[in-house]
Amino acid sequence: AGYGAYLLQKQGSIILPGQATSGDPFNNPLLFLVPALMALALTLLILRLLPFLMMVVSWIASKTNSVGFLLATRYLSRDPGFYAAPLILLILTLSLSAFTASLAQTLDNHLYDQSYYRTGADVQLVELGQDNTPAEGSAGGEGGSGAAAQTGTAATANGTSTTGSTAAGAQPEGPQWVFIPVSEHLKVPEIQAATRVGEFTASIQVQGEWKESSFIGIDRIDFPKAAYWRRDFAPASLGALMNALAIAPEGILLRRDFMAQNALRVGDAVQMRVSSFGQHAEMTMKIAGEIDYFPTWYPDPEKDLPLVVGNLDYLFEQAGGEMPYNVWAKVKSGIGFEKMVDDLRKLQFSVLDWSASTKRIADEQRRPERQGLFGVLSVGFLAAAFLTVLGFLLYALFSFRRRFIELGTLRAIGLSTLQLTIFLICELAFLILLGLGAGTAIGVFISQAFIPYLQIGTGATANVPPYQVEIAWFAINRLYLLFGALFLVAFAVLIVLLMRMKVFQAIKLGETV
Repeated sequence: AGYGAYLLQKQGSIILPGQATSGDPFNNPLLFLVPALMALALTLLILRLLPFLMMVVSWIASKTNSVGFLLATRYLSRDPGFYAAPLILLILTLSLSAFTASLAQTLDNHLYDQSYYRTGADVQLVELGQDNTPAEGSAGGEGGSGAAAQTGTAATANGTSTTGSTAAGAQPEGPQWVFIPVSEHLKVPEIQAATRVGEFTASIQVQGEWKESSFIGIDRIDFPKAAYWRRDFAPASLGALMNALAIAPEGILLRRDFMAQNALRVGDAVQMRVSSFGQHAEMTMKIAGEIDYFPTWYPDPEKDLPLVVGNLDYLFEQAGGEMPYNVWAKVKSGIGFEKMVDDLRKLQFSVLDWSASTKRIADEQRRPERQGLFGVLSVGFLAAAFLTVLGFLLYALFSFRRRFIELGTLRAIGLSTLQLTIFLICELAFLILLGLGAGTAIGVFISQAFIPYLQIGTGATANVPPYQVEIAWFAINRLYLLFGALFLVAFAVLIVLLMRMKVFQAIKLGETV
């Protein structure tokens, strides 16, 4: 088990690093057994340590006046071989049940994270504004936006305008785009929040060289209201990152690994060039914060393009006008997306395409292979729980019959039925509590240790964002309730058997059945 854990740690995944495109995750199939082997190894280790623990509890029990409690602790400390099998069954099955339930919950939550990361929000709208560039030899554009073209202005998200070419009659460089303010999206009843997000080709100067990069421009005020974000995407909170961009309009966010490779720190200044749709901007930017992931962005091992996130309005100001961008929106649950898009087009928004996270999640959940995987995990969880309950119930009954003479002798020398009941119940309670505690601890441990290595798939989108392990406490609590019911049933059965026990039959030679 230790060697398997070592291999997984070195590989970083259950498949070899070079096999992501080969589709052969079974090159070393024994690695799939490592979580179960680790659970078994830790279970056996706990069994070796349990007698020493019970000796300590027995010493504490000797200081009390409870004969039944003392008998139970001494029995468990002196005869560990008798209860080893049921305890192994309880700890192993509970730990594996917790692992499979946590794996299923992690996979389910990861589908949500993966879909929202790919879209960026509930809905991503691909929109295009009007190209209001004056035709050659004309004074302005067409329709009602000709005045904007003459003065070289373009509407911004807050309804104001930014100047592209200040001199009257001067021809601006590249096309001049006019967009309806993004706040107009909120007039559609289904949309609760909307934000502009633009991705542009850029270059960043590091270590004296220009390196091709990807620049994502955002609205720092609207972005947190609409976009999907997970706490592990950056060392700082999303609010802190947006505040850093507010303090420095020229501020940018860079990935931590890129900053470490190029000896960059927060507060350093870097040169950037952004070029898109025929417009250009050369800017001096200030590093305002660090990130690890950003929605819709995926690392490309071949191109190795660094990610740069900055203020969209500052980019437009430096470029002399706006450029086409996408709109990320937060919408009400259960809406009709086609109707929402139709409503937007009625408001004169040029929606070219759209994608919705919830639609992608629903399509993925209908895949037969996914349903089969979750079916196997559910059946495994239920089967393990059923076998454990059955095994412990049989243990309680067979334990009573095997120790019939012992219990009769104790009854004959003066122990009351209540003391014998306390003796048996304390013994059973110790085993169940120890099994539940150890099984849960092992299950949580192997889930945290091994589930991250089970993130396999082909392409950049399969492993981004990384698994965020979710312990299935709801399923584990249901097991606790199940064992609580088992304890009550065993308690009632043992009381009935003790009440029906005849001392002369228990101590008479030959009457041991």
